Amino acid sequence: MYGIILCGGQSLRMGTDKGLLNHDDKLWAQAAADKLGSLDLPVKFSVNPLQQPTYSGYFGDQQLIVDNPSLDLRGPLLGVLSAHLSNPEEDLFLLACDILLMETRLLEKLIHSAKADDSFDAYIFTRDGQQEPLCGIYKAEGLKKIIFMLQNNALVKHSMKYVLANLNVCEINIEKHDYRYFGNFNSQEEINGL
Repeated sequence: MYGIILCGGQSLRMGTDKGLLNHDDKLWAQAAADKLGSLDLPVKFSVNPLQQPTYSGYFGDQQLIVDNPSLDLRGPLLGVLSAHLSNPEEDLFLLACDILLMETRLLEKLIHSAKADDSFDAYIFTRDGQQEPLCGIYKAEGLKKIIFMLQNNALVKHSMKYVLANLNVCEINIEKHDYRYFGNFNSQEEINGL
């Protein structure tokens, strides 16, 4: 299993690349990588082509998975499927770089769920019945189904929630006291509240 840090978004509301922002003297991308790395996973960073030179300077080319130009997609799904195509037999543990407050104990919960019952395509959290698709484990077999749908023009929407609707998903309900750890930060105002 690979840990994949999703950094390839446009960061339009933030106005700057979120993965390269600093929190507690650490880049957001590195903070997320450290969390997945603490689970003994090899970690890679999903980036878009414009980000490649900068991220390469921080992490080296070997650590990067650049969006696959053959995929006619945008958004997180482009990063996820690019990561899958570069490692087609590996399960992927996704974590968006802007889920800044995520705690390792919650990530461990996903690992334990996947080990306890490996019959699912994906393992994610839900908050108030809403799926949290950008922190989860996606099995290689499930991602192969999505690639097959894409190649056969059957993937009518390109959202992560639509992808999950087409997979056999293990959902783990988030306790109310853990909601704050799933917030993603999209603007300077939200960061100032930290």
